[in-house]
Amino acid sequence: MTNAECGKSNGGTNAFIIPHSPFRIRMEPELRESAMSTECNYLFGIIPACKSRNFGPIGMDGGKVRVVTDGVIAMVTSPAARMNFSLLSSKETLRYIAKHQRVLERVMTDSAVIPLKFGTFADDDRQILDILHSGQQAFARTLEKCAGKFEWDLVACWTDLQAVLSEIAAEPAVVSMKAEVSANGPASRLAGPTTEQRIQLGRLVRKLLTRRRDRIAAEVVAALRAKWPEIVVNPTKDDAMILHAAVLIGRDEEGLFDRFIDRLNRDYEDRLDFRCVGPLPPYSFATAEVRAVDAEELDAARQLLRLPSCENPFSHAYRPAEIKAAYRRVLPEVHPDRNPGADAAERMKELVAAHQLLEEYALNCNETPPADEGRPVIVKIRTLPELRARAGV
Repeated sequence: MTNAECGKSNGGTNAFIIPHSPFRIRMEPELRESAMSTECNYLFGIIPACKSRNFGPIGMDGGKVRVVTDGVIAMVTSPAARMNFSLLSSKETLRYIAKHQRVLERVMTDSAVIPLKFGTFADDDRQILDILHSGQQAFARTLEKCAGKFEWDLVACWTDLQAVLSEIAAEPAVVSMKAEVSANGPASRLAGPTTEQRIQLGRLVRKLLTRRRDRIAAEVVAALRAKWPEIVVNPTKDDAMILHAAVLIGRDEEGLFDRFIDRLNRDYEDRLDFRCVGPLPPYSFATAEVRAVDAEELDAARQLLRLPSCENPFSHAYRPAEIKAAYRRVLPEVHPDRNPGADAAERMKELVAAHQLLEEYALNCNETPPADEGRPVIVKIRTLPELRARAGV
């Protein structure tokens, strides 16, 4: 591939292909004091139902990676100690993320896979089967959509950012602003621009740089979409980066994608550096988020929204419209703009979380289990932008 750095994933050493590390992992209260607790199952991803499989001792703690199936779909899992990743160092957490990715990359060589959000555990095989049952239809639809496809991550950067800034400095708007500063008289020329003038000039340069970046990014995305409609555009990390996009392509289209990158390099005359990483599981297009719901959580959420408690905490007593109406009634009393205070932001965060929990429970848990039969499970399949938005990243 000409002037492009492309290759298979290298186990997570490229930071921009680790999409889930910034997200806060929800842990049980008793786990907050220690990094590890009881043995359970770490969950990697969902695949179509298959015969018993053993991928070898490549799990989180060197455990054997196996599948648990309900006959329609299957969960890829391995035994592991339940872990609070927030208590580990960044280096150690990244090591576990790399393991998570390596298992998924091994699994996807044989079949389509829906990744589980990093840091997801289940107590036992029964809870895994509950997850498969709760999300069976959504999982099956997504597996069909992703069958025979991989994700490739594409990054485009300026080859020489300083050269681009020099070109912008020669644009009429920038030249005119500099001339205005000089026209203020000899004293101004000797003293140089004021702080305010420097700020205005910097804003103008950034505006022009952003305009260039957005124009080129739009051109590249349009060219990509003409061949591969399923694209997720991620935020750029700095001024040198023009585009960071994830593209879902067919297993047999790798050569076509290589030629596409070669053409981009020719079209932009080496002004841009295109790098791609893949093939990858469809992290950006479909990552499953699983949450076991406690009776206490539901009761607390109803109290925050001032909804009456239910005799059976898992009852579906409230429809989504009623939950939204209750949220809107309480919102003015909690919003920091109307009620500033040291804890205003935290109270607002709790209210939003309560609304999300009750709404997702009403929409996704269709059956009301007996209060003494364990916890119901909420299963959602989200895109990477949705996960970022929920995590506030």
